[in-house]
Amino acid sequence: MPLNLDNKKIIMIHGLASKPPRDVTHELWQRTLIENIRVSHRQLAKSLDAKPGVFESAYWADAVPHHIPDDAAYCKKLGIQVDKVIAERRAARDRFHVGMGEKVGSFFKDRGLDLVKLLAGALTVKDDVMTAFLRETELYDQDQYIADRMRAPLENALRRAWDEGREPIIISHSMGSFISYDVLWRFAHRKTEGFKKYNRKRVPMFVTMGSPLGDPTVRKLLFASHHQDHGRRQFPTNIERWHNYACLGDVVSHHKNFHDIFYQPMRKLKLFPADKKFRSIDYVDLHNPFEVVTHAGNRKREKRNPHKSYGYLAQPRLGSWIADYLLDRLL
Repeated sequence: MPLNLDNKKIIMIHGLASKPPRDVTHELWQRTLIENIRVSHRQLAKSLDAKPGVFESAYWADAVPHHIPDDAAYCKKLGIQVDKVIAERRAARDRFHVGMGEKVGSFFKDRGLDLVKLLAGALTVKDDVMTAFLRETELYDQDQYIADRMRAPLENALRRAWDEGREPIIISHSMGSFISYDVLWRFAHRKTEGFKKYNRKRVPMFVTMGSPLGDPTVRKLLFASHHQDHGRRQFPTNIERWHNYACLGDVVSHHKNFHDIFYQPMRKLKLFPADKKFRSIDYVDLHNPFEVVTHAGNRKREKRNPHKSYGYLAQPRLGSWIADYLLDRLL
């Protein structure tokens, strides 16, 4: 039977707003995802090459005041670094990540890497990452005009997908994960124009990568925080599967509490479908090999950034779950 992708939509929403231009961000995310899938599903990847409309970006970086996109020279270097991640994924195949039951230290030692130095190096990017994260989180919290503009691209992408009869999934990174959470909550519970008609719509899969949702300070910014202890209104009710990915050394997603904070209470409230198998998964201690683009300000600094989205997009389990979605194999 010929593969039909006409009812599929993969909506991608990035994290911190210091980003390449919209088209470059979209191309790099799409390329990394397709090449991840190609490792085990060559024919499916070939079909995706011919159907670029399956992918859509909910790009919000330009909602931030005075946003200046990365220049062409930086974007060219970034593309080279992304290709390195893809090459490692292709060469390592399913041993790209730290496997279940595998010793973390042994995993990195096998690659000629020192785990202690890697983690110490990850902290050298902490200040830059967290400064940008806190600045944009503050904007999201204190300026509702800007927050509405940040949410609008994803809201509009979901409306288009549902109106076209598609089954959209969301792949989100960093700050984009809590923007997505807020958007899903609004579609589930708001009765105002633009939301009410979609209250019963669902997403087959919600992917969070490098997410700060485990942080209690971040959760206080969400619409759901006003409905604690109010049953189903505490959470979005439109998520069929929620898979979270956290890489070793990622300073933004260091809270390993998704099961207690989200998954267990959501299951108790029966917010996931009756078949609970694989509906909520928390993948932690993953390997992110991304090396930052060298420029004048960081030549002597550690070059690895385990928070970067491209190392997440190359994760084998992410690729296999997206393939199952596209092939209608989700149980």
